[in-house]
Amino acid sequence: MIRRTAVLAVTGSTLALSLAACGGGGGGGKKASGSEPKSANAALAAEQAVNKVSQKASEIKTFQAAVTSHTTMSGQQTSMTGQISYRLKPSLAMKMSMPSMSVNGRDTGGFQEVLLDDNLYLKMAALSNRNGGKPWVKMSLSKLGARSGLDMKSLLNQSQQADPSANVRMLTASKDVRKVGSETIDGTPTTHYQGTYSVQQALAKLGSDQREKMQQLVAKTGLDKMNFDLWVDDQQLPRKMAVKSPAGSQVQTSTTTTYSGFNKPVSITAPPASQTGSAG
Repeated sequence: MIRRTAVLAVTGSTLALSLAACGGGGGGGKKASGSEPKSANAALAAEQAVNKVSQKASEIKTFQAAVTSHTTMSGQQTSMTGQISYRLKPSLAMKMSMPSMSVNGRDTGGFQEVLLDDNLYLKMAALSNRNGGKPWVKMSLSKLGARSGLDMKSLLNQSQQADPSANVRMLTASKDVRKVGSETIDGTPTTHYQGTYSVQQALAKLGSDQREKMQQLVAKTGLDKMNFDLWVDDQQLPRKMAVKSPAGSQVQTSTTTTYSGFNKPVSITAPPASQTGSAG
């Protein structure tokens, strides 16, 4: 029962983060009034701007993000809101706190996750009652994957895909990116870009190992074309992404990620052994 509940929570969060990595956004709709036809110079400038952001983002080693996500897949609706801390280099580590989460409209009370090496630690009220009162459950990614039917290790490794560098690199596949305005995000002036792209062309922007892992997810979701919105500051760093799958997609997902704390220290450690049980 512990594993079943854990798989439900982790699969929902994993898919949400991985789908966010696939890109997509609330945009892709009508162009701003007076913008037709778009000049070739304006289109080229927007394309070059996104390429510069991709290059700049490759220097990011740590970051934090505020995330709000809604995902519907195979009849299961998962919604969550929370904070994430990432360490991308020298080794991947992640700490996630989702105090608000619901599955099929039922409030689960939220959860916390810590990803270190090959282990995932999950804190969830529903698990504590079945875990000898210990608040944390430690799970092997390979065992969790066997239970869920998903390659959980590969998908959780796509936390690397949720990093701004990989995200923006995929956006460079867009053929119609355009500047739509200027906005302030958390007190920081930004330029707002919007566009669409082919998922397959976006995956081609990744390395072979990353591309192969993402292909596994794409095969399950049936995602093809995606939309995106990107807000960029004057340092050519991404400050916000709004992601959403197109209407009629097999998977419906809407995720907003606001980035902060680039290259600032983050503390990500395993929970105390005395407070940790095993999923079995």
